[in-house]
Amino acid sequence: MNNKKVDKPYKKPVILSWFCEWYLDRIFISRIMAIISALNLLVVAFDITYIPLRDIWLNGKITLGKFKIGPYEYEGLPLTVLPQKWSQKITQYDVIKGIEPNRDTQTYLKEVSLLEDSINQYGLNSPETEEILTKLREYSEDMIEQNPFAVASKSGTLEVIKNRMRDHMNKYIDNPEDSAKLAFDSFWNTQHLQKQFPKELNFFNEQIKPLIKTNYYRPIGENGDFVDYFGLIDFPFIAILFADFIIRCLGISIRYHGVNFKDAIFWRWYDLIFFLPKYRWLRIIPVTIRLDEAKLLDSKRIKKQASQGFVAGIAGDITEVVILRIVNQIQSDIKKGQIEKMLIPKGKVREYVDLNDINEIAEITKLVIDLVVKELLPEIRSEVEILLAYTIEKTIIDSPIYPNIKSLPNFNKVSQNLSQRLANRIYQVFLETINNFIKEDPIFDQYLEKIIAKFGNTLTDRPNAKYDINKIEQLLVALLEEIKVNYIQNLSDQDIEALLDETRALRSFNE
Repeated sequence: MNNKKVDKPYKKPVILSWFCEWYLDRIFISRIMAIISALNLLVVAFDITYIPLRDIWLNGKITLGKFKIGPYEYEGLPLTVLPQKWSQKITQYDVIKGIEPNRDTQTYLKEVSLLEDSINQYGLNSPETEEILTKLREYSEDMIEQNPFAVASKSGTLEVIKNRMRDHMNKYIDNPEDSAKLAFDSFWNTQHLQKQFPKELNFFNEQIKPLIKTNYYRPIGENGDFVDYFGLIDFPFIAILFADFIIRCLGISIRYHGVNFKDAIFWRWYDLIFFLPKYRWLRIIPVTIRLDEAKLLDSKRIKKQASQGFVAGIAGDITEVVILRIVNQIQSDIKKGQIEKMLIPKGKVREYVDLNDINEIAEITKLVIDLVVKELLPEIRSEVEILLAYTIEKTIIDSPIYPNIKSLPNFNKVSQNLSQRLANRIYQVFLETINNFIKEDPIFDQYLEKIIAKFGNTLTDRPNAKYDINKIEQLLVALLEEIKVNYIQNLSDQDIEALLDETRALRSFNE
């Protein structure tokens, strides 16, 4: 007795299958997940741009149009873009980025605040105030030499501070070496501040303090990168999107035969971008696709423009390559003497393989004539008869006997009637002849075939036939080369854009 156990095919639980099918078909779930993914993308965008834009978030101001070219400088137009309350709330994000106040620059700014308090309490010439000014001169020299801005990659800010102080103090001191140290040392001097104390401190608070304030310290973690706690904010979004991804992959593997869970993962490959540890900006791809699937974003126009841009980029090259390939092939065949081989065979009698017992050339000739007789000639009969009548009448007028007979009674009327009748008769005879020509007549077909054969033999049996054909081949090769140079290789982007514009016009007309 065979007690071998037979494995039964695994069946997914009914409840799980029903839930996954239901989940896939609910448009409101797709929209909720699309909105969650879009919110996540906005958070990512804010996180990526926070450090580069932190100066704006911190001071709430932006300067437009500032530039410096050699000795010419324009300070720009300062604009306040954020209230101070908003700036204070937004910059609390420093905690997420691991940003801490820089001790050196914070000490510098605290000392400036102590200076203002000391002047208000003890006066500018007091020993307490002089002690603070001495510290500020020392701190300024240390700031220039040690560059505490380097840790935050803001050395450029220190250069702006030095330039502003030099430019400001050049009005009051002789500074031939353009020294920033001398400028700061002279600024934090009792004699200088006595001249215009409020104005000088206003200059520092408006032009120098906001720049020093932007400096910060950011520690480095054990992984060698700056400390960053954005993962704590990003994790809830990723957890929700990951659960949605798993459910959708299960639903796809259940709904479609022959698609397992691994195949379903590749089916929704774009969702995997959410789970990349770096390059978070790439999430714009799955977010766009999800918004389109949820019918919250119409991406048809985007797809159309993207595809047309792609076509515009490669269509010119493809067109040029294809046409050049065709022309080169024709040139190669001509150089090999294919025309001569077709027209002038090596033997006296050319062996011709007839596949269907039909003379195609004769049949094509008859079909063309039939089309002309039945469709074209009846439509242009009146115009042709008028032309024939005019030609006949003009022939009579130009004949030598016309001067002798033009004086006969009613000659003009008779001439016109005669011309019209002759024209009608000539055209009628022409039609009857052509109609007889295209009727089924075996004897006529034999004569026609003999004429075509005689035409070909006459063309190829002449003494100079081979020379003429070789000459024609050389001219054709040269002509094709000129076509490549003058037309094919000069295909421009404007030509392709014109074609695409015509395509868009046709699509809009059809829509």
